[in-house]
Amino acid sequence: MRAPAILAMSCLAATTLRAQDMQRVTLADALRMAAQSQPTMVQARQSLRLAEAQERQTTANFLPSVSTTASTSRSGGARANQFGSPTTVQGFYNSSIQLSASLDLFTGFRRGAQRASARAVGDEAQATMLSDSYTIALATKQAFFAALADSELVSVSQAQLSLAQEQLNLVTQRLRLGATTRADSLSASVAYGSAEVQLIQARANMRTAQANLGRAIGVDRLVDPVPDTTLEVRLGPLDTATLRREALDNAPAVVAADAAVAAARAQVRVNRAAYFPTVSIGASNSWLAGIQGVQDSTGGFIVPPTGTPFGGNYVSGWNVRLSVTLPLFNNLTRETNMVSSDATYQDAVATARDTRLALDAQLTQSFAALDAAAAQIDVSRTSVSAAEESLRLQNERYRLGAATFTDELNAQVALDQAEVNLVQARYNYLVARAQIEAYVGHGL
Repeated sequence: MRAPAILAMSCLAATTLRAQDMQRVTLADALRMAAQSQPTMVQARQSLRLAEAQERQTTANFLPSVSTTASTSRSGGARANQFGSPTTVQGFYNSSIQLSASLDLFTGFRRGAQRASARAVGDEAQATMLSDSYTIALATKQAFFAALADSELVSVSQAQLSLAQEQLNLVTQRLRLGATTRADSLSASVAYGSAEVQLIQARANMRTAQANLGRAIGVDRLVDPVPDTTLEVRLGPLDTATLRREALDNAPAVVAADAAVAAARAQVRVNRAAYFPTVSIGASNSWLAGIQGVQDSTGGFIVPPTGTPFGGNYVSGWNVRLSVTLPLFNNLTRETNMVSSDATYQDAVATARDTRLALDAQLTQSFAALDAAAAQIDVSRTSVSAAEESLRLQNERYRLGAATFTDELNAQVALDQAEVNLVQARYNYLVARAQIEAYVGHGL
């Protein structure tokens, strides 16, 4: 099958697939969809929601707790009278209603420490969600740029196949005229076949990248990224010292690590409260009906039996209590909790320090990668221009019989590689830029 037919069928198949199964997205849409659908972000949002609920609950601990209970029961059957003889008693109901309230007056600073801990946990959840959002944005950008790069490499492979077809036609014509050898014809056929294989592989890579992009944004189909020339605008000189200071102070990963330290420190204070006494006050009022044995000041029974649940005459009584509790020994539970919370705090401090050191090293690497990618773009563009000129010259020399077909093939291979290098350099630059933005926590 000739290349024009192959290219036509490929274009038709690609157009049909795009129209039926593909979803085209811009980078902004991809970032928004990834933030909504990625499990990490869903978990981060739920963790923040839980932390906010826990913070509200620790604030509510400063308020009194109020409860009410109501019960009724029915009694009857054989009873002993005052002479000791059994007698049958008609069934009656015993009912009670109680309303009670209690308030902790002093908890050894536990409530304040718990509220501070909950706030720190909330700050940590917020910072973790921010850090996760930049991590997911980086992964989404990488998937988006990979799909764009592989799409461009398909175009490069298609151009290579078209050029290989032209070379094969030229060698075939020269072979008919006796101006070349059978070996050149076979070499041109091999080059054409290799170009076909490269195009097939390029398309497979593109489909894989499009599927990975679909997974990144939560879409169950291939996703075709929309090219945007503004993405490739070259950045001016970066103030790396300022960016480094900003990152070490306010980067999402640093904020999350510092919040973890604050949460661990607050938990230490919560466990320390177990060494202080707890003072609480409570009050309750009860209403009773049908309860035998309740007497007035003269000794008479004032709560007669009743035949209906929660019915009859009710009498009320109140109770107020003040309690002080101090655990003297609880099997070293307090001590174990203190050791555990302090160990967690020390780990958090070490992790925060390591986070800053790792971020500093990552920024150094990313700044170098950005500069290297920018330089590689310039070199690759020059290489493409040089390879195009070399191929043009070798084509003319081969037409005139001043060069072999091997020289032309070598020039074509050099151009192919130069074009691939240029595509990779351009997207390496975008990835390096995205990495820096993820580290510092804002766009460049």
